[in-house]
Amino acid sequence: MAIRWQDQRELFKDARRARYLSRMVAKAADLIIAMALWHLPGAAGAFASLFYILMCDGFPGGRSAGKWLTGLKVVRVDREGMDFPSSLLRNLTVAAPFLFYLIPVAGPFLAYTIGLAVLLIETYLGFYDADGQRAGDTLAETLVVEYLQVSDGLPLSDRRA
Repeated sequence: MAIRWQDQRELFKDARRARYLSRMVAKAADLIIAMALWHLPGAAGAFASLFYILMCDGFPGGRSAGKWLTGLKVVRVDREGMDFPSSLLRNLTVAAPFLFYLIPVAGPFLAYTIGLAVLLIETYLGFYDADGQRAGDTLAETLVVEYLQVSDGLPLSDRRA
């Protein structure tokens, strides 16, 4: 039985929501990795890039390379672990420019126009939504939170390098 997000809101009221700038830096790092993969020879580059963008949040712990760098984590609202189908739903909107680029002849034009519009809408929704969810988060019922480190509860004088 699935519990609606509105009912789950109480369970996550104490979660440390990810700061928007941290989310943008994490996604930028993931996009840089995807663009680097795109330059692999042949069709392997395009497929590796799309695979990374679509599946990066399904890696163990719900942390892509960008989220690992910024100390963030993706959690599902139903408190299950992140998986690849949730990551696919969550990142489908972000992968739109890469998907459009694969269309012969009109692909680059679509990638730069419609793809850019989709990314701008995603940015707007993530910034102005009360829960900080962009459209992909709403589709996959996920939330980005700060990853609690073991040392977060310790005073600075007690932390070891």
